[in-house]
Amino acid sequence: MATETATNSNSAGADGLSAAEKLMQQHAADDHKVTIEDVPDEEFTLHPPPSGAASLPISTDPSRVATPSGEQAMSSKAAGKQPMREQPQQAPASKKPTIDTQSEDAFPALGGPKAQPAAAAPTPWSRKPAAVGKAANGMSNGTTNGTSAPSNKSSRASTPMSGIVTPSSTAPSQRGPTPQMSLPGRYSEQIQLHPSMMTPRNQLKKPVVDILRDINKRSKANVEMKAGPGGVVVFEGTGPVDAVRVALKEVATQLCSKQNVNVPVPASIRGKIVGKQGATIQAISKRTGARINISKQEAAEIVEDDDLDTMVDVTIEGDPFAVQMAKQDIEKIVNEHTSSANTRLKNIPPEYYPFLNAHPRTNALREGRDLKMQIPQYHTWNEQPPPQAPADRKPAAFSAQAGLPIQLSGERQAVAEARAEIERQMQELERQLTLEQMAIERGRHQFIVGNMGTSLNDFLAETGCSVIMPPPGDDSEMLTVVGPADRIEEGMNKIMDLASSMSMASADIAKQHANAPRGAQAHARDVTRYLQQRQGIEELERMHNARIMPDSTGAWQIYARDGKNAMKARSDIMNLISGHPPTRFHPVEVDPFYHEHLRQQAASNIRDQHGVRVILPEDGDEGPVLLVFEDRAPSPEYQLPRRQPTAQDAQAFEQALQQAQQEILSLISGREEIVSREVDAPVKFHDKIRRHVDRHHSSQPEGFIPTQVMYGGPRQPQQQRRAPTPNVNLRGPQNDVDALMQSLLAFIEQEKQDESERGFTLSFDFPQKFANHLIGRRGENINRLREEFDVDIQLNDGKCEIKGPEAKANACKKHILEMGKKLEDEAEHHLNIPSQYHRDLIGYQGTQVNRLQDRYGVRVNFPRNRGGDDDASEAGESVAGRRPNNQLPHEVIIKGPTKGADACREELLSLLQYVKDNSFSATVQVAQNQIPSLIGAGGKEMESMRLETGAQIDVPNAREAAGPGGRAEIKIKGSKKAVEEAKKLIEEKAKVFDNTVTRNLEIERRHHRLIIGAQGSNLRGIITQAGGPDDTRLHNRMIRFPKTDAEGNNIRVEGQKAVVDKICAAIEALVNEQESQTTDVAEVKPDKHRLLIGRGGETRRQLEQQFGVTINVPRQSETGAQRSQVRIAGQPEKVEAAKAHILEITKDQEGETVSVPRKYHHSIADNGQFFRRLRNDHKVTVDHAGQRPPPKPSAPAPSRANGESMPLITDDPTANASNHSWEMHDMHSSTEEGDIPWVLSGPSAEAVASAQQKLTRALDEAGKQDTIGFLILPDPRAYRHVIGQGGSEINRIRKQTGTKIQVPRDQSKGEAIEITGTKGGVEEARDVILEVVQNNA
Repeated sequence: MATETATNSNSAGADGLSAAEKLMQQHAADDHKVTIEDVPDEEFTLHPPPSGAASLPISTDPSRVATPSGEQAMSSKAAGKQPMREQPQQAPASKKPTIDTQSEDAFPALGGPKAQPAAAAPTPWSRKPAAVGKAANGMSNGTTNGTSAPSNKSSRASTPMSGIVTPSSTAPSQRGPTPQMSLPGRYSEQIQLHPSMMTPRNQLKKPVVDILRDINKRSKANVEMKAGPGGVVVFEGTGPVDAVRVALKEVATQLCSKQNVNVPVPASIRGKIVGKQGATIQAISKRTGARINISKQEAAEIVEDDDLDTMVDVTIEGDPFAVQMAKQDIEKIVNEHTSSANTRLKNIPPEYYPFLNAHPRTNALREGRDLKMQIPQYHTWNEQPPPQAPADRKPAAFSAQAGLPIQLSGERQAVAEARAEIERQMQELERQLTLEQMAIERGRHQFIVGNMGTSLNDFLAETGCSVIMPPPGDDSEMLTVVGPADRIEEGMNKIMDLASSMSMASADIAKQHANAPRGAQAHARDVTRYLQQRQGIEELERMHNARIMPDSTGAWQIYARDGKNAMKARSDIMNLISGHPPTRFHPVEVDPFYHEHLRQQAASNIRDQHGVRVILPEDGDEGPVLLVFEDRAPSPEYQLPRRQPTAQDAQAFEQALQQAQQEILSLISGREEIVSREVDAPVKFHDKIRRHVDRHHSSQPEGFIPTQVMYGGPRQPQQQRRAPTPNVNLRGPQNDVDALMQSLLAFIEQEKQDESERGFTLSFDFPQKFANHLIGRRGENINRLREEFDVDIQLNDGKCEIKGPEAKANACKKHILEMGKKLEDEAEHHLNIPSQYHRDLIGYQGTQVNRLQDRYGVRVNFPRNRGGDDDASEAGESVAGRRPNNQLPHEVIIKGPTKGADACREELLSLLQYVKDNSFSATVQVAQNQIPSLIGAGGKEMESMRLETGAQIDVPNAREAAGPGGRAEIKIKGSKKAVEEAKKLIEEKAKVFDNTVTRNLEIERRHHRLIIGAQGSNLRGIITQAGGPDDTRLHNRMIRFPKTDAEGNNIRVEGQKAVVDKICAAIEALVNEQESQTTDVAEVKPDKHRLLIGRGGETRRQLEQQFGVTINVPRQSETGAQRSQVRIAGQPEKVEAAKAHILEITKDQEGETVSVPRKYHHSIADNGQFFRRLRNDHKVTVDHAGQRPPPKPSAPAPSRANGESMPLITDDPTANASNHSWEMHDMHSSTEEGDIPWVLSGPSAEAVASAQQKLTRALDEAGKQDTIGFLILPDPRAYRHVIGQGGSEINRIRKQTGTKIQVPRDQSKGEAIEITGTKGGVEEARDVILEVVQNNA
């Protein structure tokens, strides 16, 4: 088949006609007969030539398909035979039978039957299936499963470029009932260009015909140019699919002029177009060949803004087809994300909000539509007060507040209609609403509109007006009524009614402590300040449903809707003030520079250690630091006291306050003087100065108090703020301020110099493959570099441009190049780790994986959790960049420097092995109400189990619902052994708890003390005997008595059924026994009470245990008849036996009185040994008739004369035999004179007489023992000779001299031999001892 070669006018022959035109004239003259080419071409039947209307170019997206025309199409040759006209007419139907070129019988194919045609081959400038040809599923373009594909209409008007029409194709298709056959190498495709889109011929480097010839030589396809309808130029390519599209692409590139189109898109979609780290916009540019420009900053920072009103332009540059393809891709992204709109209306004054919210049309907009409308409640102004009331109640001019917008979200059309309706209503309200202002006491505001008053909607429905109140921090009393002019009076009257219905009470707290040391007013100020910071006033308001208006002078106003609540609140306030006397408060003067340090560092520590709360002045307030004693109990558990403290409490307050004051003063003592400095600094440098100051402070050592820095002048109230001034104020210790000031001056000077060098620019190559790493997630890496080096950094197609001061630009360049070198040395490891271990390897909130990334300088990417939002799976994403889309669920990827990546891989695998070894798990079902006992107070029981077993035990919290039967599931995790031990332990506790029963006993309180016993002894005995635990910590849980301040007599017993039964039986038996007891009285003289008590109460305990009774001996403080009444309580028979015994041992005994000289008293008593012998041998006791025994005299003691030293072992014994020390003293020389009576009492006269005889002998003996001597021998080895064998020698000396001789046990220390007796006997004994020593020397 012949092919026509398209040429332009420059290539025409001498006759001015081209070869194609001559051929067409010849055909017309020869009355050409129709051949097979005259039959309507089956391909053009499916792909008719385009109409004159503009349509889309070749697209890479299957969803964007031009709608084919309904007209019959012709082949390229047939089209060349037709006259040129605007709209090709449908060819008349042929009378000859149509030849079916797809028939297998008429045109048998070589080989076997051919399979279903595959999807159309991709265009050479796109990797996606083309919009022309056949779709991947075998359906023709524009249809889905046999139905027409929905059009992807843009959401905003866009005018297609004039002259661009849809390329036609002769590629096979299967639309229609007749099967088609694809002829190899017979693919044909057209593009049509308007002359305005093409580069003028005088600007082309070559003629068009030469350009086409060069393209045809390089390509396997053949491209022809011909004239088309409406003056368009048609380029048709024939040949293999890929070759045709590459050739047509090259034609468009060389012949078409560059186009530049601005596409407006919502600002909120900008991030979607750019994509993560620019991936989406780069893919569009690469696929279409167009250059797409968004400002570099916007490309680095992915903006997330919900306001669709803000539009930005996307600039697309390239040939017409590339521009149109890129535009279509961008509009598709916009359409996908703007099917539902989300916008904010910031131009509506908030005074209109109540009226808009109550308008019937507003509510109708929400019904049955996908529309969410959020109109803020507005009854209290914050930043901007309402305007002044206009004269004659004319419409008021209200101002919008951008910080308080109306939010609309939902289906785009619904949002647009809602916005239009709201703006229409606003225009009506502008013509209708006015305002009036009225003064109402601040305390009554809360009861007009709000939580304690009527709702704003009800107020509006009743009066047609709204109310605007001042904010809590404003002292104004003015209320603003907004509404129609004819209903303003109605709204004001309603406010008056609501305000007047309130009850009011006054409380003058200054009178409560009129004698305060610092004055009543000062104390009232301190209390008010403390309660406001402690939020005690808010607590009172909640308790009494009242409004309290404190005043620093002490005059508090209380408002309540119910007068009774006002009175209750006043009473509670006065009690509260009574519990906070001046002794609880102590002011401390501290320079305001230290206030923030005290607030952040010291206040909590002082509260925990001393129970003192530190109240610091608010910012801008003047006054001392206030110390208030609360309690040593933890702060959350502290309850404000409501009773007057005792004097003892006041002493504790003072001590704690002094300790807290000393700690505060110690923190600031020894520091330098606080000074202020001012530094001139242009306002444009303030942000950089802030960062410089932060770096300066962070470089200081721990414990450093940062210097206070204020920018642009002192702080001012919100309403009075002015433009910042060009200075920076510093305040702090002098040395710190001077150091920071010098640093700032140098920094500002450097900034001024850098400002003059901002034009310096560096440009260098940076690998495009590492651009994502340099930019970082949401641009955080590149922004950090911009801030760190104070330069502007731009990335564009492998080029990095740095603009800023030369030195900083070079430093930044060096840093970026080093980063590139590190990335070149990057290794990548893919680890196969089962997904069940990912959470443990990642750690809580990514702590584990972040530690690995920081330690080795690598990126660790775990696959995303498809089941939900796993916070940990995103750890390190800011460094890792975009995760691979094809990452497998069990695949973990490590990227980074080779050394770090290898080390990270080894540690991660080691950690995996550890997790596997400790990933055994088990569950235990326990009763839901057992969980508190398993946890224990403060988690002690649970922590004890964890330490004991080494397992991780997870207990469900209170919000997690229990399973069937009220059972909760406890999860155990750890090593196999630890899990088994923990499971066994919990199952044992669960078994015990499941068998636990609870019983309540009604026992009168008077028996509770008896059941408990002294220090819980009776209670322990009852539990132990019943088979209960020995651990006393569990006793209080088993048996619980009512608290002292609680009502009721109920005793709660909980535990194993058998144990509980025995405990209840024992308690009931004890109570029954107590109730059946009788009490009797035994008359015992007070001087005999000691016989019943004994030392430390031992005798009484023995009697109570012996007879099973309780004996109550009167105290010495009791007087009258009760002083001698000993009460005995118990069973009647036991009481009788105990009483008889007590009377027996306390009955009056036989007695005899012997006068003993006082100087002999202690000699005879012998440290009480003599009294014990009389009691044991004769049952006789000794009394002194109420007289006090004489003081015990100091015993004589020997003193070594002349400081002699002990003899050495090498000394000659005979040399020092006569060298001894001797002292003799009178034993009774220093004692007082007179006698003391010894009253001997016993059970019989005989016993008393025997005791008296023994006393008389002892008295005679004491009279003889009047001298004591101390003999110290020179040689300790001689003492053994004095004792003799078996004590024979010393007993002989005692008998011979009639003295008492005591030889020291430790003779090596040179102690003396004590000799007691008459003076003559003592001297004789001394001589005998010396003689014995001499004889044995």
